[in-house]
Amino acid sequence: MSSSERVVQNSLKPGKWVRSTCKMCLHSCTNLIHVTDDGVVNKIEGDPSNPSNNGKLCPKGNAAIMRHYDPQRFKQPMRRTNPNKGPGVDPKWEPISWDEAFDICAREIGKSLKEDPRKILPSLEDFQKMHIWTWPLSFGNFNCFQSAGTICGGAYHPANGYIHASFASINDVKYCNYWINDGTGDGFSSHLHAAASSYHMANARVDRGMKVVTVEPRLSISGAKSEEWVPIKPATDRQFALSLSHVLINEGLCDWKFLKQDTNAPYLVGEDGLFVRDQDGEIWVWDDKADKAKLWNDETIGDFALTGEFEVAGKRCKPAFQRFKDILDGCSPEEMEKITTVPPDTVRHIAREFAEAAQIGATIEIDGRTLPLRPAAYNYYRGAQGRKKGMQANHSYKLVNFLVGNIDAPGGHLGVNLDEKTIDWMRCEPGECGMMKGEPHQLGVVPPMSYPPNEYHLLSYFPVGVNPPHLNLSVWKDPEQFGMDYKPDVMVICHSNPLWAMQGPRAGWFDIMRNMRFIVCCDIIPTETTDFADVILPSSDVLETWNMTMIEPPFTEGQCLRQPAVEALYDTKSEEEIFYELSERLELVDSWNNVINMVLGFHQVPELMLEAGKKYSDKEIAERKGKLWNGKDLDWYIEHGHSSTWRQSKKAYRPWEGMRLLFYIEDMVTIREDLKVKMKEKGVPFIDQWPWDDYQPLPTPDLDPIHQEPPEYDLYGFFFKDIQMNFGESLSNPWIKDIVYRDPVHTSILLNSGTMQAKGLESGDIIRLESPHGGPIYGRVAGVETMHPDAVGVSNSLSRIRTENRAVRHAGGHFNDMLPYDLKNTDGVTGQPETACRVKITKVDDWPESLKQGGTVYQMVDEIAKGKGAH
Repeated sequence: MSSSERVVQNSLKPGKWVRSTCKMCLHSCTNLIHVTDDGVVNKIEGDPSNPSNNGKLCPKGNAAIMRHYDPQRFKQPMRRTNPNKGPGVDPKWEPISWDEAFDICAREIGKSLKEDPRKILPSLEDFQKMHIWTWPLSFGNFNCFQSAGTICGGAYHPANGYIHASFASINDVKYCNYWINDGTGDGFSSHLHAAASSYHMANARVDRGMKVVTVEPRLSISGAKSEEWVPIKPATDRQFALSLSHVLINEGLCDWKFLKQDTNAPYLVGEDGLFVRDQDGEIWVWDDKADKAKLWNDETIGDFALTGEFEVAGKRCKPAFQRFKDILDGCSPEEMEKITTVPPDTVRHIAREFAEAAQIGATIEIDGRTLPLRPAAYNYYRGAQGRKKGMQANHSYKLVNFLVGNIDAPGGHLGVNLDEKTIDWMRCEPGECGMMKGEPHQLGVVPPMSYPPNEYHLLSYFPVGVNPPHLNLSVWKDPEQFGMDYKPDVMVICHSNPLWAMQGPRAGWFDIMRNMRFIVCCDIIPTETTDFADVILPSSDVLETWNMTMIEPPFTEGQCLRQPAVEALYDTKSEEEIFYELSERLELVDSWNNVINMVLGFHQVPELMLEAGKKYSDKEIAERKGKLWNGKDLDWYIEHGHSSTWRQSKKAYRPWEGMRLLFYIEDMVTIREDLKVKMKEKGVPFIDQWPWDDYQPLPTPDLDPIHQEPPEYDLYGFFFKDIQMNFGESLSNPWIKDIVYRDPVHTSILLNSGTMQAKGLESGDIIRLESPHGGPIYGRVAGVETMHPDAVGVSNSLSRIRTENRAVRHAGGHFNDMLPYDLKNTDGVTGQPETACRVKITKVDDWPESLKQGGTVYQMVDEIAKGKGAH
């Protein structure tokens, strides 16, 4: 090869750097975008001035350039010309003008709006633009057809609201020295600000020697980099946490001072589960020194009793702590091992190490405050919280932290806000009898219970919940059972892919989509869902639009600017322009402006409020959000890129100072009984089917239904993600696809080597997975030592209907097809469904014909559902 033919490494061409914010997942890492003099984006990297991500980006953040220049992008509005709809069916798009597209959408949406606004099913899932998400509230619609709440944090968010008055939670990376990760990759591969958390976690491990213990069925990245990996049977994390609590209490390894002074653990509870109150509603406690009952705020109390049984005001009662201790009598490590398979010695040594690392009694001075130092904390997310008894599961993990006194303490388990909106906002408010007010409704108040139900996914029957959108399918299949007096016929979809994300059989979701009179999708690229649309409204992408955002930064606060790095490549519009145009034609502008003012907090500053009769651009709304935070105008943000700083210590540490935390959640009793009364009054026919036992003020070791499936389903299936697939928007991207499909972890169905041999399988065999709820999934099995013997792991990379290249490379099927979508497997408190399932494995000699011929398993499933094929 001559010197003139040699490949020369590409370098940055002359140009400019633009400060902006990533949107390759829902979080908000700031970045620097290099644009050449001829207007081409040729590099994206992290912004080192932001303490949140410190110049770091995950693989997805770097791959945003590929989303921008994706040749499959929607380039102009289009309408469908093929009336047939189904997986793999070509819509035969026809380009149309924006005016014609808006005319069609306004006509079709307006028809249902006039007939019955409930007939509209929205699926609006842009987490960085909550004002778009809440557009349906402008016409009183609470329906939800997106996956938020199903695979995200359906029980996690309400539990954080009760315990921290926050949306999320994380361990304190600044001071924590003993970090338990249960069912989450925080700090390694997933969840809150993955790149940022990985940077801070690495520093803590190297600089401070922080120990990490990972609890989960698969040796993940977190497990591989931990000092200890604890393989656990799926869906038994609650029982593991209770066994830890058993050891901590029975060996006296608790922060007794914290429990007595900062929680409601001493409050006396009657046999009805309610606090024992006097005639004025004040709650009784027991004074151990005086050996008598006193009111919670009696200044003469010598010592709050945490244990014992008493009679007060004619009622038998116990302190809330004693009631938990009673539950734990049956939760010894030996008993729980029968469920979790975790050896008792493992539980005991982790509990003891955890308590020792917590340094109970230690203090630290921070910003003039003397605070308890508790550098050990139990962290968790979807793999642990996504259970049928989700509220109880979340509560059990929180109680491990309660016992060592680390809630919102330096080094401990901290609440994380979704978007604080203003720099001086404090999240905690006082409730009754000295307790902090529980705030489970972090995404807005649940609508009042109605019968017939106003919400097609039954949201109003979950007064503590976020959204249970998987129940759309249960209701669709049997509307009479749920008393439905209407049937949705229009879908409005924006940056959402429910046909991929929702759990339950695809064939059922296909049926719903096919039966819609009209579907409009606002998106950037083709997805499984856009193939069912009647009209496409193409949105501009993250490199072409404005926004101001803060989404769950675990350690920092402040707003992050998104600004256009380049002009829009195609005939696209911002989401604000699209939804304002629809709103104007539907006469909703004023009501939507009112919704935006409340959702984004503009109502707090009158001069920032959106005015009646006026439409606003993405740039104008972004500027208002920036001003709301710190009073700075858009020019300041364009120069600085963000206002992100480390979270103020008064917000991070004990923001509830002087209030008592909810060790015991009495709401679980009062809300349950109130809901029962309302359902009886309205004659709700399915009242006896409702999972009332899920409402418990303290977690129990009762088994979830997953453990009671037919014996032929002898293994536990679960799916997992790594950092390059965190929060979706992934495998249609060539860069992400390349690094995923070069990793054998993501191209095989993972099975413990011993289990594989016991079943007569060899690595590379083609297998079929099925659950009692659906399937199948096809793939090649791989035997690994790093999998629990009872578990089957399926990478999210295999759970595709199709990618933009319209092919599934390594398998066929979708894990969500095997997941339950019924009330039996749904948390009656929060609406969180079970996210694992029992499965059986069948070895097959070859791939199904539909896969061999270049189709997908979904075409086969669709044909079976229509009676045209056989399994």
